[in-house]
Amino acid sequence: MKLNLGAGPNWECDGWSILDHKIKKNSKTRIAGDLNDIKIKKNSCSTVFISHTLEHIPHIQIQRVLSEINRVMKVGATLRILVPNLEVIANAYVKKDKNFFKKAIDEDHSIRTDLGFGGMMMNFIVSPGQDTTLVNRNLNKFIAGYAHLYAYDFYMMKRLLQIAGFSNIKKKNFCSSKINDYRIPCHVLGMKPKYQNLNNKFYKKNNLIHEYKNGKYNINFKFTGFDKDPLTSLIVEATKKKYIKVTKSNDINYSNKNYNRYAFALTKSPEIKKILRKKKIKL
Repeated sequence: MKLNLGAGPNWECDGWSILDHKIKKNSKTRIAGDLNDIKIKKNSCSTVFISHTLEHIPHIQIQRVLSEINRVMKVGATLRILVPNLEVIANAYVKKDKNFFKKAIDEDHSIRTDLGFGGMMMNFIVSPGQDTTLVNRNLNKFIAGYAHLYAYDFYMMKRLLQIAGFSNIKKKNFCSSKINDYRIPCHVLGMKPKYQNLNNKFYKKNNLIHEYKNGKYNINFKFTGFDKDPLTSLIVEATKKKYIKVTKSNDINYSNKNYNRYAFALTKSPEIKKILRKKKIKL
């Protein structure tokens, strides 16, 4: 199996399967699922691709997600990851690089522009969306929905992959890979396999509809191919060395070098425990 994680229901490619939480009904090549619990047997995948999805995962869960991805891969299989490149974006912010952010907005028309360079940089780290719901401390008031929740540079991603049992971890150039499929950029199915910024100008020019209205997406085309956003993406490939199950003893959330453990403090509150049990939310 060749697996694309978080591709969305409007992506397809011959020989590939996809897993996404937006998929409503399973089929041979489409799997409804959560990256924390991938409903695929261990050692099933010859390669896994995940593009601009890991930044949507709460950093508390990233080790378990990478471990779960590792579990479904064969030993020696290749994982290719794209995430926003924290180092490149932060450097552009520090330098107040107008040209960089102008090109970045052309890559992604959803980047906010009302708060200057800082607002544009932070949009890569925290952004609105529908993947994670933020509620108040008493769990009785909705605040907002979020997409991006974290950002990574190469060192961070390399360490996380090593902890999850991967080796041969390398930074890659856009569409550069020993695997032929990964040399094909993300593009509209039926068009030439040439990368173009998939923004509103492109959609309008080609009579394509890609919009979100009244709680639903309206899209009249499909995507195929792989790498996208060459300016702002960190692209990493790694090889599965061995499977490392996350346990209390190796969970980085409980490391003395990581303050993440404070994030679980609310679960000690009797009031919060009562609310979570009532709402049938697992602790």
